[in-house]
Amino acid sequence: MKLGQIDLNLLVVLDALLREKNVTRAAESLHLSQPATSTALARLRRALGDELLHKNGRYLELTPRAESLIEPVREVLATIEQTIARPPTFDPTTNSRCFSVIGSDYVGATLLRPLIARFTGLAAGPQVDTTPVGIRYTEALNRDEVDVAILPDRIVDESSIPGCSRMPVIVERFVGVVWRDHPHAEDRLTAELLGRSPYLGYVTQGQPAIVEKDLDAAGCTRRVAATASSMVTMAFLLAGTDLVAVLPERLARRVAVAAEIRLLEPEMQLQPLRESAYWHARRARDPGHVWLREQLFAVARVEFPQAAATG
Repeated sequence: MKLGQIDLNLLVVLDALLREKNVTRAAESLHLSQPATSTALARLRRALGDELLHKNGRYLELTPRAESLIEPVREVLATIEQTIARPPTFDPTTNSRCFSVIGSDYVGATLLRPLIARFTGLAAGPQVDTTPVGIRYTEALNRDEVDVAILPDRIVDESSIPGCSRMPVIVERFVGVVWRDHPHAEDRLTAELLGRSPYLGYVTQGQPAIVEKDLDAAGCTRRVAATASSMVTMAFLLAGTDLVAVLPERLARRVAVAAEIRLLEPEMQLQPLRESAYWHARRARDPGHVWLREQLFAVARVEFPQAAATG
C-alpha cells in the first residue's frame, strides 16, 4: 500500500466504521449517504488489502487488522484536528465552533443552561451539542471523540481514562421531594416517611442513582412504585400522588413551582452529588477548548461555588 492511496476523507470514514462497526450508523455519524460510505469502505479494503468488516450472523465484526487500526487511526485524526485543522487562536465573537458535551438532563438544566446563555450574547455564537450519558462515555473520552463529559465522580473509574484531565464543576446536596399537597409528608425526609410511602426512583442504564447506596446505608427501606431515567421528569411525576423521591436541591428548587413540589430536609446522612468535567489531555492546549473550560469554570463558580473552590 502506498501512502498516496489513503486520503484524509477515507481515514475519517475508516474511523467511523471502526467505531460503529456498522455502515449505516457510520454514514449517519458522518452525514453521508450509505452508498457513499459503502464505496469508501470498498476503497479502504482495496488500499489496505483487508476486509476490515465481515459478517458474523446478523452483525458485522472487525477483522484483527481492523482492530489493530482503532487507536492509530484515532491518534492520527486527533493530531491533525488539534494541530492543523484547528486555528491557532479562538475568537468566540467570530467563531461558531460546535462543542460536544456529554451530560445528564440534570447537568443540562443546572450547568449547561447558564453556559449556553453566556454563548448567546456573542456575535457568531459557539454552539453546544449535548448528548446523554451512555455506556460509551469512557470510549468516547479515550478516543477523544467528545470535548467534555460531565459525570458524577462516584461512577468514574479514573484508571479507565488515563489520558484525560478533570475539573470539579458541581457539588450539590440531595433533598427529599413530594407533591406540595402530599397528605402525609411534613417538612423532613425521614426513614419512616420513606418506609410507608410509594417511592419514585431514578434508574439509568439499569443502574440506580448513587444516592440509593446512602439510603441503604442509613437503613431506609423503600417500596419502589415507579422509576424514571430523567431527573427533570421525576420532578413532574410527583404532582397529585403520594410518591416520595430524592433529587439534587438546585434542580428541585428550580422546577418547584412548575412541578408543584416542595422540598424536604433529609434527616439521614446523604453524600453530596459531586460531578466533574473530563476531557482528553490532547485538547489541553486547543485555544477553543481552553476558552470553553474558562467559561465552564466561570459558570461553576457562580452556580456551584463549593465545586469551583476545589477546582
